[in-house]
Amino acid sequence: MITTGTISAGKEECIVCGGRNRPSRLPRLVSCEACGCISAESDIPDAELALLFGDDYFHGTEYFDYVAEQDSLRRNFRDRIKTLRALVPDLGSRDLFEIGCAYGFFLDEVRGFVRSAGGIDISRQPVAYARDVLGLAAHQGDYLAFDAPHKYGAVVMWDTIEHLKRPDLFLAKIARDLEPRGILALTTGDIGSLNARLRGRKWRLIHPPTHLYYFSARTMTQLLHRHGFDVIHMSHPGNSRNLRAILHHILVIRMKRAGWYEALKPWRLLDVHLTINLWDIMFVIARRRP
Repeated sequence: MITTGTISAGKEECIVCGGRNRPSRLPRLVSCEACGCISAESDIPDAELALLFGDDYFHGTEYFDYVAEQDSLRRNFRDRIKTLRALVPDLGSRDLFEIGCAYGFFLDEVRGFVRSAGGIDISRQPVAYARDVLGLAAHQGDYLAFDAPHKYGAVVMWDTIEHLKRPDLFLAKIARDLEPRGILALTTGDIGSLNARLRGRKWRLIHPPTHLYYFSARTMTQLLHRHGFDVIHMSHPGNSRNLRAILHHILVIRMKRAGWYEALKPWRLLDVHLTINLWDIMFVIARRRP
């Protein structure tokens, strides 16, 4: 679920409030002295950043196997669609666009509930799957360079905004691409959550350079408001994952114990789905001001 911006961020100025960034107590991160927004110090080149989100990202580096995990991913997407339909009664008459659409599983789930559904992602193979296997209107490229063919009634970004070098530029473009009172929905980690504060530098979502921004509910609300959005929903839902994916993340990605994982991999018990809620992922829905 990735798409990167092509313009580097100036790390001295906070994108949320314009305040000055200073080194954070968290390694390799900076924090705004005014609003507390946290971001990575990395000035990784765009080409190098794009390489981080190749095939390995979806098959071993970040996910165990994104396609194999689609049952769990689709469950999460169906829950988000249910919330969207409850809060946006006319969702069925809206054109929806997803930034960071990956393999298209969300678009495949939502297209029966909207007038049209399309998306964009920087990663070639996932977009090819979405387009060729699922028959979706998916585009490969950078959203900041994408010329929207018309105004959208809804834009979504699932676990994407934290990867962007310039989230502020994305939100500004989304505001331009949305109809008046159009809806923006997104998920991202909440660094202000109890779990994130207790875990500190060991919080599982702190891993630059793939994660570049770390918003709290307050700084996310402030950034959205700065770009013409009013938050109408904020929650911290659980996420469904199969046990195999959870074990891969813990043993291979976090603990670097690939051998342990290989020894346990044949267990069929690992295919069981679990819904876990650490209350550190925020689901935000905002409405563009007229």
